[in-house]
Amino acid sequence: MGVIDYHLAELEIAKNKDDARHVLPTLYDSDQTILDIGCGIGQSFLALDCTDKTCIGLDVAEEVLQYGRTHYGDQIHFLRSPAEKLPLPSNTFNLVFSRVSLPYTNIPVALQEIRRVLQPDGRVWMTLHQRHMTVKNVTKSLKSLKLLRVVYFTYVLLNGYLLKYFGTVVPFINGRVESWQDTDKMKDLLIQNGFEVDVQQVGRHTVIQGRLRP
Repeated sequence: MGVIDYHLAELEIAKNKDDARHVLPTLYDSDQTILDIGCGIGQSFLALDCTDKTCIGLDVAEEVLQYGRTHYGDQIHFLRSPAEKLPLPSNTFNLVFSRVSLPYTNIPVALQEIRRVLQPDGRVWMTLHQRHMTVKNVTKSLKSLKLLRVVYFTYVLLNGYLLKYFGTVVPFINGRVESWQDTDKMKDLLIQNGFEVDVQQVGRHTVIQGRLRP
């Protein structure tokens, strides 16, 4: 499956509330300025139908951003940037969300940037990748004798433990960052950044939300 085909499939999932993979943040009237980190082609915004709001989508992949600009640029403002260095002014957004991309960032740094760009009383909403997903990938790679994938997913597994016990992550040899997230550690990191935290299980997804404390 090509990159664009993947995101188009994600759009269908985002639109289908009966799909077990479906998960999206709830929008409130006060959410007038919203940032999606790891937006792809803008599928979450499209499914949320938030055309009456200022929607900014951020991703690192130019191919998906260009597709989004071409097809949905009248609804969504697309930017290319990593989550660790948001090219946006402080105190801008009512809501920042990350549906699938958080595990591929330097999480402690990304959380600091999210905190910076949120307005007072702003919210953050994220889905987490749990350890069992990474263990499953390691096991699957071992069974299929895909040794490079074994090495990579072992790195992801160890990086998750590094995050859990030391609050940091390190990049792989190619510069890419990935980890799994311990729920209690993520709660601690959000609290350290000034959030009141709530965790929910939505279908197969672990969702963590935070609101900046007054």
